[in-house]
Amino acid sequence: MGRRLWWLAAVAMLAGCASAPAPGPVAREPTRRADDLQRLRERARVVLANYDRAVGDAQLVVLWGQEATVTGTLEPRNEHLKTAIDAGRLEAAGDLPAPPRGKGDAVWTGGRRLSLPLLSAPEALRLLAVNDDCPECVRHPVKGARLTTMRVSTTRGPATVPAWEFSLEDTKMRVLRMALDSGPPVKVDPPAGSPDDLPDGAGAESARVDGKRLTVALTGPREGAGEPCGEDYVAEAVESDTAVAVLVRIRRYSGPAPSVPPGTEFGCVMAGHPRSATVTLAEPLNGRAVLEVQQGQPVPLVVGSGGE
Repeated sequence: MGRRLWWLAAVAMLAGCASAPAPGPVAREPTRRADDLQRLRERARVVLANYDRAVGDAQLVVLWGQEATVTGTLEPRNEHLKTAIDAGRLEAAGDLPAPPRGKGDAVWTGGRRLSLPLLSAPEALRLLAVNDDCPECVRHPVKGARLTTMRVSTTRGPATVPAWEFSLEDTKMRVLRMALDSGPPVKVDPPAGSPDDLPDGAGAESARVDGKRLTVALTGPREGAGEPCGEDYVAEAVESDTAVAVLVRIRRYSGPAPSVPPGTEFGCVMAGHPRSATVTLAEPLNGRAVLEVQQGQPVPLVVGSGGE
């Protein structure tokens, strides 16, 4: 998910320069804050229900778009191939190999393993174009394939999986596609309405778990809520048997508007900095997905020394 939310950082600027006005005192009614929190919790429950419908009984859930990647650099003379390769518009120029054995393993950092059937190279090549968004692109020939490994982001954290590496005609770039048959890719429907409809809420971008301690990363201002244009974050988890939806509440600066010298204007400019928020789960994560509540998607997860 490469989404980034841009936030405000305080700067003193000359009058007339482009900037956002500095926020004044924030005095929101307690009832409205409670209503906003309830809306976030309701959105989290919708996110959990959508995820449950999408995942079904899948044993391995790879984050959307992570089943394939490329290695090497496309030569300048082959820039025209980029769209076709991105869309998986490839075709075998000859016979491609069958799997050398019946099953392969996904292996996580902690040593956990999951055995699943191996795909043949032709089937993996077909799956590269399952979401073909460039039907007008000319298919590029594939010269051969070999079985290797790749790293993928899963709902249990990064895993090493078998992968078919496809060599292409007239370029040194290679295309890799996971060789495990994990079923159809899990695509989670977002909640209805605008993804920006997060009343006083922020979207988690990734997560780290150590036992019951779950920390989510997000983007926000450098300053905390004690400074003009600053914000603090409070995380809350809504849990189910299959996933944890993390809502992040924003606490904004509530002090007086800062004073500035005559002829100048205090403003806030758009800037983003790494921030985080931590929540204690009711139960260890134990393989459950971590979901953000903006689009309702699983986020990349790192498992710390405390385990999951």
